[in-house]
Amino acid sequence: MMISTKGRYALTIMIDIAAHEHDGSPISIKDISERQGLSVKYLEQIISLMVKGGFLRSVRGAKGGYLLTRSADILSVGDILDAAEGTLAPVDCLKDGNRCQKSASCPTFPLYKEIDDAIYSVVNRYRLSDLVQMNRNVEELENNFGAGI
Repeated sequence: MMISTKGRYALTIMIDIAAHEHDGSPISIKDISERQGLSVKYLEQIISLMVKGGFLRSVRGAKGGYLLTRSADILSVGDILDAAEGTLAPVDCLKDGNRCQKSASCPTFPLYKEIDDAIYSVVNRYRLSDLVQMNRNVEELENNFGAGI
């Protein structure tokens, strides 16, 4: 299982919005683009997935942008990655509703199921707020000791 660029950037975008969202003001896609060094066009694609997933809402207008729909303390990393990736399942037979007819007699199914459980055990343990805090810790270290870390 490999998290794609889309999944990694989805987390990056969500961290950026959560970290910069103050007093209910929406975060513009242009600001995210500048801070993260990502093209607006690519950001639009990923943000669309986050809106469809119910994690972000759009605010129109000159001061428009995006806001989290729920607190960063509630949003799980696993849910965000699922919205971006479709699933983190290591094999097709573990995808939602795609259970193989042979799973009961398949000698490798228990192994794949254990891998899937382990993946989700890790990503669902973390909330978006945890990643925001980790990001702040890294930024603080860089500010105190230089970018050579």
